[in-house]
Amino acid sequence: MRNILENPFAPRQYGQLVKVTERVYLFRNIVNSSIIIGDEGIAVIDTQVNQMMAQRLLSAIRTITDKPLLYAINTHYHWDHTNGNTIFHGVGATVVAREMTKDFMVNRSPRQEAFLRSRGFALGDAPFLPQETFEHETELDLGNQPLHLVHLGKAETDDATAIRIPAEGCIVSGDTVMTGSFPIFGQPVMNEGLMANHDWINTIQELRTYKPRHVLPGHGPLAHDAEIDLLLQIETYFLTEVRKRFEQGMSLPTLLVDMEANLPNWVRDIAEVWGTPRYAILRVYRGLIDDPEPGWQHFKPSAIPTADPEKLHQQTRELEEFHAYYETAEEVAEGNDLGLAIAILKAATQKYPNLPDVWTAYADMLTQASRTVSSVLEKGDFFAEVEKALDIALELNPDHAPAHLLRGYNRILSAYRNGDETKSGLESIYKALVTGIQGTQLAQAYFSIGLAHRAGGDETLAREAFANAIAADARFMPAHLANMA
Repeated sequence: MRNILENPFAPRQYGQLVKVTERVYLFRNIVNSSIIIGDEGIAVIDTQVNQMMAQRLLSAIRTITDKPLLYAINTHYHWDHTNGNTIFHGVGATVVAREMTKDFMVNRSPRQEAFLRSRGFALGDAPFLPQETFEHETELDLGNQPLHLVHLGKAETDDATAIRIPAEGCIVSGDTVMTGSFPIFGQPVMNEGLMANHDWINTIQELRTYKPRHVLPGHGPLAHDAEIDLLLQIETYFLTEVRKRFEQGMSLPTLLVDMEANLPNWVRDIAEVWGTPRYAILRVYRGLIDDPEPGWQHFKPSAIPTADPEKLHQQTRELEEFHAYYETAEEVAEGNDLGLAIAILKAATQKYPNLPDVWTAYADMLTQASRTVSSVLEKGDFFAEVEKALDIALELNPDHAPAHLLRGYNRILSAYRNGDETKSGLESIYKALVTGIQGTQLAQAYFSIGLAHRAGGDETLAREAFANAIAADARFMPAHLANMA
C-alpha cells in the first residue's frame, strides 16, 4: 500500500522486481508476474494488466538477463493476467496455458471484460490466445530449469494453473494465493471462486503438499506459511458465517447488513485494494442458491452513498435554478455528506435533464466521492455512473468542454495509477481545449496533460505542462503538488 502522506502525483515506479532466488524473480505490481531463468532462456508467468505494463515488465527483465523469452504462461484466463500476451509473443515467446484457459479466454472473457470496463479499466484489444495448450499438466524446460505446470484444483477460477519450479523450491500460484490485502474471491460475473464449498481450500492444501520455500502469488508480496494461513482463515470465516445465516433463512439484504455490522476486527483491519468483505459475502451466497441463470450476481448494493429522503427534501424544496442546486451540493460536500451532495445533483438532473452542465456536475461529485472508497471494484460503481452521466452531457452537446475535460481527467488519472496508455484521456482533454476553457478548467487540462507525460516517463514535458497549469490558475493545488515532486 502507498503511504497516504506520499505526494499522489509524484513520478511513479510501475512495478518492482523482487529477487526470490538467483533464477526466480517476482515483478510486483497491482497484478504480479513471475520471471524464471534457465540456461537456455526465460519464462514469464502472467503478462500484466495492460500492454504498456507488459512493455515495462519486458524492460525490467532486460535489466537482469538478455536470454531469449521462450514462454509466456497464463495461470488463468482473467484479463489482468493475460493482457500483455501479445507483447511477449512479439518478442518470440510461445504463449502456453491449459486448454480450459484458452476456452475461457474466448467464452468467459466477454463478461469479465464488461465487468472490468465498468470498473474504469481501459483494456484495449482482446488478449492474444495461447498457442500451446495442455489438459491437466505438462512440463517445460528452460535449460536445466524444469517447470511443472499443473491444475491442482479450483480456486478463484475453475482453470487455475500452478507452476512448480522444483530446482528453486518455488511455486507460482496465480490467484490461488493472494496476499497483502483482502483477497478477490471471484468476480460477480461468473459462477466460480469461493463457491460455498471447500474446493479452493483443498487446492491450497494440495499446493502445500509440495512444501515450497516460496509461493509467488497472483497479487501481493511473497507468500509463506503465515500469509497462506491468513488466506485460509479468511476463507473459512466467510464460508462458515454466510452458510450459517443462509441456513437460518436470512434474505441476502438482511444477511449483508448482519454480517457487515458484525465483522471481527481482524477482518476489518485487512487493507482493501481489490476484494472486499462485501464481495466475499456475495460470492459465497451466490454459491448457495439455485439459479436458472448461473454466473450473474443479481444483487449488489452500490458503494455510492445515499441520502436520507427527508434531508434531501429539506435541502431542495426551495431550490429553483440549477446554480442553486450546485451551490447547495458543494456546501453539503464540504461538510462531508457526500451521499446528500450526490442526491442533490441527481435531483437536479431530473429537474433539468436537458442541461449538460447538470450532468457534468453530477459526474464530478461522483468522481469526488469515489476517492473515499479504497477497493478498485467498489470504485467501479462510481465510474460506471460517471460515464453514463458524461455520455448524456455529450449527447446533449457534443462540444461541451467541461464534460470532455472531466472524462479526460478521470481517464488520465486511471492510466497514471495503472501504468496504462493515456491516449483516450488526452483526446478528451484536447477536445476540451479546442472548445475554449480558461481559469481553473484550463489549469486542470494542463495538469492532466502533465500527468499523462509523467506516466509516459517524459518529465521535461510533464513539468512544462504543470507550469502552464499554475500559470492558468495559481490556486490549482494538484499542479503545485505535481511540480514539487
